[in-house]
Amino acid sequence: MEREHQPFVLPFSASNNLRIIRYLTEERGLSEDTVQWFIEHHLIFESEPYHNVVFVGYDNSGIAKFAGMRGIYDRNGKSFKCDVAGSDKRYAFHVGSEGSDTVWVFEAGIDLMSCFELYHHPSVHMIALGMTSDNPLEVYVREHPEICCIKLCLDNDEPGRKACRTIAEKYCQLGYRVDISGPPSGFKDYNDWLRGAGRVKKSWERSRKR
Repeated sequence: MEREHQPFVLPFSASNNLRIIRYLTEERGLSEDTVQWFIEHHLIFESEPYHNVVFVGYDNSGIAKFAGMRGIYDRNGKSFKCDVAGSDKRYAFHVGSEGSDTVWVFEAGIDLMSCFELYHHPSVHMIALGMTSDNPLEVYVREHPEICCIKLCLDNDEPGRKACRTIAEKYCQLGYRVDISGPPSGFKDYNDWLRGAGRVKKSWERSRKR
């Protein structure tokens, strides 16, 4: 008997986003301006009752098809992460850019947001796969035929590097121009880089005041 597909329903939204704003700014190093931009564009929100960060992915018609949740309270170094039941993994958390022929590809939504801040809202498409499989990228470039350049920004670890090589080979054969460009050496991912840059900046500011 075929298993019935569970309908996709976004989690209940909290009355405000104060907890996730505090988490994303204090723990993840994002500016409040960046966090508010993503909230105002309905790309993230705070869930009720557990106050997770919800990253929403839309289809080309603007209909929510996917949502991934990330807990704001880590316990013993372990974080809560899961996709909302019924999510369509062919779609992903992303930022579109009308007129751009380039897409930057990340593993996690928080890395996409971190790069968005590091590069001051770059005028390119940005997509977070939520994994190392390219299924959402495959759909995204099909829905955006103007894209001819792909920049792979996956994690700076063995699974991320391996996925970069596999995805790059596939899309090069399909005629795309592909660039593998992860975070600088010494940083695991773009959020690690953002937080590291913040620590360097604060240290420099403190030294100036002496």
